[in-house]
Amino acid sequence: MMQDIAMYMLDIANNALNAQAKNIKICLEIDEREDRLSLSIEDDGVGMDEETQRKVVDPFFTTRKTRSIGLGIAFFKALADQCEGIFTLRSKPNEGTTIKVVIRNSHIDRPPLGDIAETIITLIQADTLVDYQFKYQFEDSVFIFNTIDVKKILDDIKINEPGVLVWLKNYLNEGIDHIKEDKNEVIS
Repeated sequence: MMQDIAMYMLDIANNALNAQAKNIKICLEIDEREDRLSLSIEDDGVGMDEETQRKVVDPFFTTRKTRSIGLGIAFFKALADQCEGIFTLRSKPNEGTTIKVVIRNSHIDRPPLGDIAETIITLIQADTLVDYQFKYQFEDSVFIFNTIDVKKILDDIKINEPGVLVWLKNYLNEGIDHIKEDKNEVIS
């Protein structure tokens, strides 16, 4: 298993990069009232046929040539099983893939969130041509980050320049923290 939710996010999004995706949508939703955490990653990569979809949840199956096991999707499914959740995988060749886990948020085995902002920055650095959309929802409060919008603002400045990456990480952290602060104000 992986240390935190951010690592699952990174691993599955990295699969999307390997599948030649040009657009990756990551959605993390937490609903404490419903005791639910949902993480989905959607891409427009090469997709998978039905046989590959059946095999991909086996940790000893991989399409990679550099090693003989592929643990990411199998671990993601195991997270759902471990935390009283649901795992879904939908994919079509040449259309892309959507992988989603919905788990019980308060489950004792639910990993911590981890460094979500760092994960998004790592993905941006991995391939600056890919457009990423990240949605974080906590209860009714929503934060959305989209690299298409950022690239428009930057104009001729590259999104992977060190100063830009620091600014983006701070922006992501502030957006995520603001959602948490809004929730705390409602509770008070």
